[in-house]
Amino acid sequence: MRRFSAHSGLAPLLACLGAEYVEVAPVWEDVRARSWRAGELLKNWGIRRYGSAWNSLLPGWSEAQVRRRLPQSDRPYPVHFWWGEFAAPADPAPYRRRGGRIVVSVHCSARRWDSVWLRPDGFAQADRVMLTSESQRPFVARAVPAERIRTIRHGVDVDFFAPPERREPRGKFRMFLMGNTERDHEFAAQVAAKLPAEKFEWRIRTASPEQSRFASLPGVNLLPRLADAAMLAEYQQADLLAMPMLDSAANNVILESMACGTPVMINRVGGIPEYVDPACNFVMSNDRHVDEWVDKLLELERNRDVAEQMRPATRAWAEQFDWKLIAEEYRAMYRDVLERG
Repeated sequence: MRRFSAHSGLAPLLACLGAEYVEVAPVWEDVRARSWRAGELLKNWGIRRYGSAWNSLLPGWSEAQVRRRLPQSDRPYPVHFWWGEFAAPADPAPYRRRGGRIVVSVHCSARRWDSVWLRPDGFAQADRVMLTSESQRPFVARAVPAERIRTIRHGVDVDFFAPPERREPRGKFRMFLMGNTERDHEFAAQVAAKLPAEKFEWRIRTASPEQSRFASLPGVNLLPRLADAAMLAEYQQADLLAMPMLDSAANNVILESMACGTPVMINRVGGIPEYVDPACNFVMSNDRHVDEWVDKLLELERNRDVAEQMRPATRAWAEQFDWKLIAEEYRAMYRDVLERG
């Protein structure tokens, strides 16, 4: 359903597992490019079939594409739907007839659950439902028996996302924020408006609809789309990843920043306590107090050694999320699924 950077998201896990990735093209998008009406009809058909307004599948056709890539085997093997909340199989029986055992991963944060996961029957039939945060469990448990639910935390490529050999000379206190989903851009803009531009530079990469919130703020530097090397440099040279969130399950940006040794300033919401250690990062309350963030950032700007001295511990904390370690948890889960049949 999507392509991956060589270092972010699913690609490093696939490399560790030696797994084959089957991409399902969003057929209705291709059709809509030729005929808006026909594409919308196909999309809405998919919504009714899969139950999610976020799906990009064409019922029947898209799943047939996946099944054609699967072997016919007398021995069971795992078929893992990574974006399960968007594309859990409507009927697992055809996969099982070919020897497949269905694993479905869930990445959606709890706040968006009811708008993304509209039909839980696909999940309920899976052999295993994988969570990336315990904050998702109450929502999944509405339809899936507890013995079929497993939480494995997300990982990061710690070989690529690593501390720099040299940090640039310090000028303004430099912060970084990247991404769109579940970022609290409205709150971030309110914080940025209160920070003295002569002391702070908040470098932000986000989608164009959100950029307008920051356009008039002198302390904000809106960045273009970043290639992997440029993204890595942003992480490494930032004094702090400052990223208020509306909700979170797992988050690549948080893990990548910590792996580079750059502490994270974030609010305690969703799965953040499972991923961010307050001993070497800054975990704020979830009360959306602008002045609390502003006061803390002013304090860190005045005492820059505080965040700087955290960098080795932040990196050490992130190393437990190495995809090579997380992959072993996936192997154990697959073995369990296959042994249970």
